[in-house]
Amino acid sequence: MNTIKVLNSEDLKQLVSIEEAIETVVDAYVELSNNTAEMPDRVITGLGQELDIFFKPSLVPNINTAAVKLLSIRKQGGVNGHPAIQGLVILIDSENNLTQAIIDGSHLTALRTGAASGVATRYLAREDSSVLALFGAGAQAYTQFEAVCAERPIKKAYLFGSSKTSQSVQTFIDYYKGKSNVEIIAADNLEVLSSVDIICTVTPSSQPLFKTSQLKKGVHINAAGSYSPTMHELPEDIFMHTSLFVDHKESCFSSTADILVPLEKGLLPMENFKGEIGDLILGKIKGRSNDSEITVFKNVGIAIQDLMTAKYAYDKACKENFGTSIKM
Repeated sequence: MNTIKVLNSEDLKQLVSIEEAIETVVDAYVELSNNTAEMPDRVITGLGQELDIFFKPSLVPNINTAAVKLLSIRKQGGVNGHPAIQGLVILIDSENNLTQAIIDGSHLTALRTGAASGVATRYLAREDSSVLALFGAGAQAYTQFEAVCAERPIKKAYLFGSSKTSQSVQTFIDYYKGKSNVEIIAADNLEVLSSVDIICTVTPSSQPLFKTSQLKKGVHINAAGSYSPTMHELPEDIFMHTSLFVDHKESCFSSTADILVPLEKGLLPMENFKGEIGDLILGKIKGRSNDSEITVFKNVGIAIQDLMTAKYAYDKACKENFGTSIKM
C-alpha cells in the first residue's frame, strides 16, 4: 500500500506564506519559459447554468513530479458560506507512478493566483506604488491583497464589491483590522481610480469593471478573474494604450474575453503585446519602460502554478510532519 499525504485548507494556510508562494510561482514561470515543463491544454466543461468543471494536468520531469487539478467553480460566486472555487490537486511521483498527496484546491488556487499577481507586481509595478484597488471581495481578494502588499509599500486600498457582496466587503475589512497597517476603504466611486497605482481584478464579471479613461498614468493592472469567452473584466480598448504581459500566451489568447474581444475588434495592436511573464523574469523581454506606462498582466491560471505550489507544500509538510497520512 502507498502512503498519501492529505493537506486541507488550514494546513496550507499554516504551511505556505504568501511570500513563499510568490517565490514558488516564480519557479513555475521559469520552468515554463525554459520549456522544462509539460502542460497539456486544460479542459473546461460547463454543467448547468452555474458550474464550470476544470481538469488541469502538468508535469515537471526534472523534479519527477506530475499533478492533476480537478476544480469546480460556481460562476456567480460562493453560496451558503462556501467558496466559489472548490477542488483538489493530486500530486504524483512521476518516476514511480505513485500518488504523493491530495491537497485542497480551493485555498491552493487562491494562494497561487495571489502569488502570480505578486510576481507581476514585483516585475511591472512602479517601485513607489502605494495605493491599491481591489475588484472582488471573495477568497481570491485576500491573497491578492497580501501578495501586492508583500511586493510594494501599500498604504491605502480601495475595495470594490457589488450589492451582492456588501457583506463580503465588510468581512474583508474587519479581517485585516489589527493585522494590517493598510487603510482599507469600501468603494463604489470609480473616480478614485485616478489615484490608484495598482489594480487587481478577481470577479466573475461579464462586463468591463471600469473605463480606460479613468486610469492613472503608470498604473499596473493584475487581471485574474476572467478565464472564459463570457467573462470580461477589462475595457475593450485598454490594450490600445497599455503594454500587455500574460502568464501563458496560448491559454490567454484562446480562452478569455479580456483578450478575445479586443482581438476580434482590432483593439489589440500586437506591438503592445510584450510576452509571457516567465520570459520577463529571465530577462528575455523588457518590462516597464517608464513611470507613465500602463502595464497589464493577464493571468488565466495555469497548471504549472498548481503543481509547483502543491509540491512546495508537500515537501514542507513531509519535513515538518504536517497534515494527515492515509494508506491506499
